[in-house]
Amino acid sequence: MLPEGMHFLRVEESIWPASANVLLIRDHDGAILVDVGCGSEKAYSRVKDFLSAHGLRMADVHTVILTHAHPDHMGAMKHLLQEISPRVFLHPLEIPLAAEPSRLNDTFDVGLPYRYGIIPTPPEEMDILEYFSDSCAMASARATDEIRTDVELVLGEFAFQVIETPGHAQGLVSLFNRENGILFTADAVGDIVTWYSPSSGGFTRFLEGLDRLSRLPATLLLPSHGSPSKVPSREIERTRTRVLRREERVIKELVSGPIPFPDLVTRVFKHPLMAVFPGTQILQCHLDKLEMEGRVICRGEDEGWIVELVGK
Repeated sequence: MLPEGMHFLRVEESIWPASANVLLIRDHDGAILVDVGCGSEKAYSRVKDFLSAHGLRMADVHTVILTHAHPDHMGAMKHLLQEISPRVFLHPLEIPLAAEPSRLNDTFDVGLPYRYGIIPTPPEEMDILEYFSDSCAMASARATDEIRTDVELVLGEFAFQVIETPGHAQGLVSLFNRENGILFTADAVGDIVTWYSPSSGGFTRFLEGLDRLSRLPATLLLPSHGSPSKVPSREIERTRTRVLRREERVIKELVSGPIPFPDLVTRVFKHPLMAVFPGTQILQCHLDKLEMEGRVICRGEDEGWIVELVGK
């Protein structure tokens, strides 16, 4: 399925946040890893076992490509950097987040549930790093190189086109090897439809990223979460359909009349924890798009954060 010199680690985890899949590329100098997974000992050992199964050691890894600075993709850098000093590539927008992960609180928009009164404001607001600490610990890492979108990213014998797919992360990138038709979608497309937040690009830019991916002549899709697919177009369209259904659900709930934001989020996302994260963030993205299109009106704090359809 994959060309010689390229290997894919499919992580079999079902409990979110699951450690990301890993792409391994061999070259004359050793090995390149695309993403490294969560920061737990178990997740790191899995990556080392993956390398060993292909006759490699962690010491053979000279380059790490990080598709974005989220815990399930780069948490294992904590352990990796204790053993080696590789070149580390990141999109320019992700570099400061990797160097200072506390900034993820802003890109994850963790303050939105407090803004809308969904949860009372405590002395200290939610810390996304603490949120992930037990299940998928984050790490910091300093990039040595920027991932550029104007030139191909050459990894060993493979040249990859870099496609920006924001929404889930400001600088989320997918990688496309045209020669073999291989598309590594990171979190843009996968078995689990990802979340998105306003400060990470929002819903409009998420859809634009899917459009860019759909125009590629890909024949094999490798996601960060889930199994490979020989029908990339189907998986991309499946993701688009699912996120647009969220928008349809929002509109359907508003047909009967204006709804306070806190009530709307619990109607659209049934699980109570979703109201804290990431349901509020996702809903805000959809309302931003719908308001920009003139389809909804969102009234402010003095009126209780009311959302209503235009013309109702």
